[in-house]
Amino acid sequence: MLYAFVITAGNKDEDEDASDPDAFKEYTLEQLKNATFGFAVENIVSEHGEKAPNVVYKGKLENQTWIAVKRFTGSAWPDA
Repeated sequence: MLYAFVITAGNKDEDEDASDPDAFKEYTLEQLKNATFGFAVENIVSEHGEKAPNVVYKGKLENQTWIAVKRFTGSAWPDA
């Protein structure tokens, strides 16, 4: 499971949704892979969590918007 959070500070080309902190935008897996260069190790900014192991990557979308992508392992949700 992947979650992406848009970071609006310092964006060159903010879209209308980026100025609304309550706005939620969905991204495709392909967009997230491209933004993080295939979830490259060089883009990891955090990789621990006692209760829910996860990895956080930094990335940049095609519109130059910086994002953080939190990737959870299957053990984060043990129930079906």
